[in-house]
Amino acid sequence: MKNNQNIPVRLMLEHFDMYKTLAQVAVQTAKLKIFKTPQSEQHSPDWKDIPAVDKVIAAPKNDLVDAYIHWSGASIEKYLTTLPAHMVSQWGLSIASDLVLQSVYPLANVINQGLSLHIYGELPRDTPLKIHANIESIQEIEGIARIAVKITTGTEKQPHLVDTIVHMAFLLPNFKKSKSNKSIQTLEWKTVGHWRASAHDGLKFAMLTGDFNPIHWIKLVGMLSPFKNKVLHGFGMLVRSYECLPDEIKYLDVRFTKPVTLPSAELSVQIASQDNQVQFRLLGAQDQVHMIGHYE
Repeated sequence: MKNNQNIPVRLMLEHFDMYKTLAQVAVQTAKLKIFKTPQSEQHSPDWKDIPAVDKVIAAPKNDLVDAYIHWSGASIEKYLTTLPAHMVSQWGLSIASDLVLQSVYPLANVINQGLSLHIYGELPRDTPLKIHANIESIQEIEGIARIAVKITTGTEKQPHLVDTIVHMAFLLPNFKKSKSNKSIQTLEWKTVGHWRASAHDGLKFAMLTGDFNPIHWIKLVGMLSPFKNKVLHGFGMLVRSYECLPDEIKYLDVRFTKPVTLPSAELSVQIASQDNQVQFRLLGAQDQVHMIGHYE
């Protein structure tokens, strides 16, 4: 699937909460570099004491929603009166980041590992959204701090329509890379869709969500990163793949295993039945698995 969509620049004005968060991340990063305080000596409250966030936000504007749907590869008709559940990245990631900023972990070093979506009902368009967010857990195991942030999105009348759990990780000073001993199950995979990312899809998705991490849209930053190139947002991989799935989704859990570099070759969305779930994955060149998960 090719996507030559132009994103109106005016849509960048819809993400002030995310810009505020990015500024806070920049300040946090500058302080760490100036004072060079070891992570083990930094002070933060116990994560259970970090207060939850409750707020009501204005409904995303229809031109932003339409552009987002177009970028996702879905038809406008699918979401004429509703918002895609995965559009939570537009309003939820800044809230999740604000919660993590109150912890000891430097948000500039975050690794986005994946997310879970539990869809109880449809999010209506043109209706203010009620948000509740809290840190579900923080665990430090084998040199990695794993953080789960839960974001509940609904309306005043129906406050519990979509639960999103965002999984983040931070490498600790004692981290040592080890080989995975996980066994690989043999499943009968069936391809249900294809898509590819253009060189500018990182910038486009940033304009739609406000996530302007430069590794997604500035070539030099990408070249200096471990990936040696710009890479697409993890949420971007999910959004494009989600809209290729043939079933109505009630629950989905996914892990990002390898970033999609920009531009990409053609990518395949594949599914396989297993027990009472449907496994799915995003497969790239040389059978590289970029994303894997399951849904119900």
